[in-house]
Amino acid sequence: MATYIKDNNGDPQCPINNNLDGLFFSCNTDFDTGMPPEHSPFGEKRLCIDAYEMLFADDHKMYFSDFYCFDHGKKTHYVTIVVTSLGTYADEFCQQHLGKNLNPTNNPFIFCCQVSNTVHVSCGVWVEILFTDDVDIRYLMQQELAYFEDCESTGYSKPNGLPKNTYCNLCNLIDESYTDSEESSCYSDDYFRYPGYTYY
Repeated sequence: MATYIKDNNGDPQCPINNNLDGLFFSCNTDFDTGMPPEHSPFGEKRLCIDAYEMLFADDHKMYFSDFYCFDHGKKTHYVTIVVTSLGTYADEFCQQHLGKNLNPTNNPFIFCCQVSNTVHVSCGVWVEILFTDDVDIRYLMQQELAYFEDCESTGYSKPNGLPKNTYCNLCNLIDESYTDSEESSCYSDDYFRYPGYTYY
């Protein structure tokens, strides 16, 4: 799977829009089973990849990049986490525009437990990963780290992405005086706190 340019999905002022190439993956699970949900907003064929092996390699770094919702009459909010390889263009871009990288073993969104080799994800938001490297599916399947499964599709998208809900009081926190120089203050460690984690 080859990376492609990030579209305008989410907050229009998100720095990674039209600036980073990547592949999107969803990390959310069913609260009761800890498995991927039966329904998918991304299509009828799902690629499942071992999250610990893919996301938490020693040369990978994670950055918070976006928080938004859609005007679908639901209260679901989305968080976008960018995963980069150390020293790449994507990593340097994230250091400059997104600030401090997330602690892989202690953050509010998705983290790993190195003792049990498990991954935990927030159930308070829908966590999406923008993975900035190409993914060799054949290799992962040969190593039994990935597999395909059928699922029911419930979502849709548009060629340039879906715009965020501009009327939400929770995720529209930046006023009209926002400037690039204030960008880093919007992505600090204290920006979000969500309780509740489940296994992936």
